[in-house]
Amino acid sequence: MASLKTIFKVLVLMFFISEVAYSQVTQQMPENVDKLTDKQLEALIKAAEKRGLSDAQIEAMAIANGYSTQDIAKVKERINRLNNKSTNDKTGVDKTRKSDDSNRKRETGGREQLGDVDVKDLSAESRPEIVNRKDSVAKRPVIFGSQLFNNKNLTFEPNLRLPTPKNYVLGPDDELRIDITGYAYQHYSTTVSPEGTIKIENLQPIYVNGNTIEQAKGKIVARLKTIFAGLRNGTLNVDVTLGDVRTIKITVVGEVQNPGTYSLSSLATAFNALYLSGGPTEKGSLRNIQIIRDNAVIKKIDVYNFLLKGTREDDMNLTDQDVILVPVVQNRVRITGQVNKEGIFELKENDNFKTLLEYAGGFTDKAYTATVNVTRNTQSEKKILTFDPQANPEFITQNGDQFLIGTILERFENKVAIRGAVMRPGEFALGGQLKTVRQLIEFAKGLREDAYPDRAILVRKKDNFDSEYQAINLRKLLNGEISDIELKREDQLLIKSISEIREDRLVYIEGAVNIPGFYEFAENMEVKDLILLAGGLSDGATSKRVEIARRLYNDESNDKTTEIINFSLGSVQENENLTKLKPFDKVFIRNLPNYDDQPTVQIVGEVNYPGSYAIENKSDRIVDIIDRAGGLRKESDITSAKLYRDNRLVFVDFEKALKNRNTPSNLFLENGDRIEIPKERQTVTIAGQVLNPTSVAYQPGFVFRDYIAQAGGFTDSAFVRKTYVIYSNGSTDRTRSFLGIKAYPKVKSGMTVMVPKRNRVRMTTAERIALSTGLVSLSAVLLTLIRLL
Repeated sequence: MASLKTIFKVLVLMFFISEVAYSQVTQQMPENVDKLTDKQLEALIKAAEKRGLSDAQIEAMAIANGYSTQDIAKVKERINRLNNKSTNDKTGVDKTRKSDDSNRKRETGGREQLGDVDVKDLSAESRPEIVNRKDSVAKRPVIFGSQLFNNKNLTFEPNLRLPTPKNYVLGPDDELRIDITGYAYQHYSTTVSPEGTIKIENLQPIYVNGNTIEQAKGKIVARLKTIFAGLRNGTLNVDVTLGDVRTIKITVVGEVQNPGTYSLSSLATAFNALYLSGGPTEKGSLRNIQIIRDNAVIKKIDVYNFLLKGTREDDMNLTDQDVILVPVVQNRVRITGQVNKEGIFELKENDNFKTLLEYAGGFTDKAYTATVNVTRNTQSEKKILTFDPQANPEFITQNGDQFLIGTILERFENKVAIRGAVMRPGEFALGGQLKTVRQLIEFAKGLREDAYPDRAILVRKKDNFDSEYQAINLRKLLNGEISDIELKREDQLLIKSISEIREDRLVYIEGAVNIPGFYEFAENMEVKDLILLAGGLSDGATSKRVEIARRLYNDESNDKTTEIINFSLGSVQENENLTKLKPFDKVFIRNLPNYDDQPTVQIVGEVNYPGSYAIENKSDRIVDIIDRAGGLRKESDITSAKLYRDNRLVFVDFEKALKNRNTPSNLFLENGDRIEIPKERQTVTIAGQVLNPTSVAYQPGFVFRDYIAQAGGFTDSAFVRKTYVIYSNGSTDRTRSFLGIKAYPKVKSGMTVMVPKRNRVRMTTAERIALSTGLVSLSAVLLTLIRLL
């Protein structure tokens, strides 16, 4: 129903029909509401959305312009009618399908596809609409076949692109196309009249109603022979084909989704009509659908033949005024559990459990088929029946029965298993020649060579399904020293290998070898064998100092836990046992004392020969590398030189190092060091809490405060006592203060002055009162002491 706001908007637009913005919509707009057309009203509704007026404004303007409540009611009624019409267009007739049918009509030579619902013959409640029962299906058991006629990908539409059916019976509104070919050509297109006749030129009407195409062709040819001599002597041929087919009316009643009368193509079948009606409801039968013609049932349709066999033997062509009746289902049962298709199935009078099982696709591979439980309704309550489906497959069902197919137990009645160090571990069938532990080992083709025979574990299920372990000495059992043990179902024999019951025996090597790491230990393994496995000695390795760290197994009275063995590989021949390894040994291969990869340093900037240089010996220092780089250039600033080690800046006083090579500032060089010697920086940068942070030229005569003045001086929030400088070589210096006298850092070119901000803490009112009270109290105490003195 349209809102009052929409109605008022329409009325207000009528008041402003003279406005330019709406002149195209309201041209020649009638002053009387009764003369307003539906098209004009729709245009006004769309335009009204653009004005954005409130309900109060619209009502006030309507009353001010003399419109009565009757005018408002009329507009409201018109808008409701337009809305209902729009809804009917969406739910009653599928415009998209009409468009598609028109396309099919052109593609099939003029034949019409399936017709639409005759809306005149349907009440508003029974008009067809898109049926979507997805939600309801998800909440309740699926009725087998219920989705067949609601599947948008399955329409059962007849194929109109086939040749003209020879047995097609003609009727009123069928179109016949007659083509005469030969030495002459003539085409006739004629439609069967309501009287059942067709007319060709001035010939007498030909009665074809109820005739097949072949019968009608014979009559037509006989009549055309009177005006075409070529048809009499065989020089002309006649082809009679079916053009546009007639529309028939079919009524679908009973338990269907949308009962009513439907306009269909004369080639349509019963399945077409059922599809258009949405198919049977949940209470409707799928196996006893009746086709009624001339008040008599001429056929009964069983949809299960199509669902289960894929055949349409029960489908049939319809004629005008046929009635399809879907009665209420009489016998429906449900089957769940271990069947391939769970659901609710409709059974006929002679159907039984065997038939139901076929409909459900049979048992699954996990179905318990010894017994089946059935829940059945009696006159007063429910009861359970149990039967053997093997002995009684023709168990008689009743309406409302619920069959539950159980699942077999997840256990074996005759299985035993053997795991671990045997030739063929796995599961075996208990019984026959396999009854004992010895026989089980024989079935597994015996123990492996690495089996640990002194203790195996037999895992057995007790009566309460708890597991229990039974230890077995297989060595004694196989030698006949103890009695064999009889097996029970679900027994498992676990046999461990020797390697499984001990720690992994590894040896370790590190140091001057190519592939250091852990390696598996083997008997008679020597140090040279381990070095070979590790890819051999690396460059710089020495064979004069090899070390083995070996575990000791001592009691608590000895604190020594590791034995250290030092030897030279050249002395192995003198004592071969010296290098025999034991499990868990760690071998260390050392480098030559003075061996090292060519360590390098880099020097860049204002030297004569910048670049990378190798460290000649471990005593090389910073000044040595500067000398090898050709010394400093004239424009270099040694006071700003920097040393980076491990990507970190190390502060060094290069100027002092150059003056005195023995000073601690002349550091020893390390591999990867980087020395940067820049040009002289002739500026001073002032940053932080100054009025104008900037960089200014270095003036030798300026003192620290002069540079602060160059930046406009300190701000009110400057923390003057914490002012510090960062010199160009990365070193820092801070301002010092004593008794209010400040000593600022030394001024150098290239430096950066940093003035930090003072974070002033404001006291709250309570804190001020507390401080004032404390001062007053302290003053009072002091005055008292003074008076006493």
